Amino acid sequence: MKVLTLDVGNSSVDVCLFDGELFYVGKFPHGEIPILKVDRVLVSSVKPSVDRLIREAYPNARFITPEDVPLKTAFENKQGVGVDRLLNLYGAVSLYGTDVVVVSAGTALVVDLAVDGCFLGGFITLGLGSGLECLHQKAELIPSLSLRELEVDIGTNTEEAIIGGFIKQTVYFVKGCVESWSTIYGISPRVVTTGGDGWLLNSLGHYDPLLSHKAMLLL
Repeated sequence: MKVLTLDVGNSSVDVCLFDGELFYVGKFPHGEIPILKVDRVLVSSVKPSVDRLIREAYPNARFITPEDVPLKTAFENKQGVGVDRLLNLYGAVSLYGTDVVVVSAGTALVVDLAVDGCFLGGFITLGLGSGLECLHQKAELIPSLSLRELEVDIGTNTEEAIIGGFIKQTVYFVKGCVESWSTIYGISPRVVTTGGDGWLLNSLGHYDPLLSHKAMLLL
């Protein structure tokens, strides 16, 4: 059975194809979703304005809802949580351990915690690329920069100062969350990173760029 998985984010759509094993098809603009001949289509979407286009391309697509994700939560209103957060954490709990921190680095930076397989909560802040774009737009003398892997002890030029600053800010924030939660809950959680910019955070833990797609298939 061929299964297409669509992860519709705020900025683009990640597409994978499962045909005995999982293959990454690519990242596409919202209006350019590829049409492939498959048996089933599973969709995780945080961009409701794009859902109509997907239904036109794939009338029988199954849109995953928060209620579809069999993940325990320590709070009410599970349906009010983004399905992407639930899927990523469900996938991480299923594949990597019941005490886990998931760091999703995309348009937003999301840091979520599960203890004993139960979603306790987390934080959402500005993503790395979004931060660069915002700084460029708000500060007249700040150039437009693209994210790249950069490890410096101190920035010695504008690019190092800005990109290095955003990466360190993110790494220290995540490490602070992990250290705090480890003390509060008496755990040693595994850290799993995902999302389009997750590769920049390899130092934090295991990077799984297809985590949400694996979670959809697990359902």
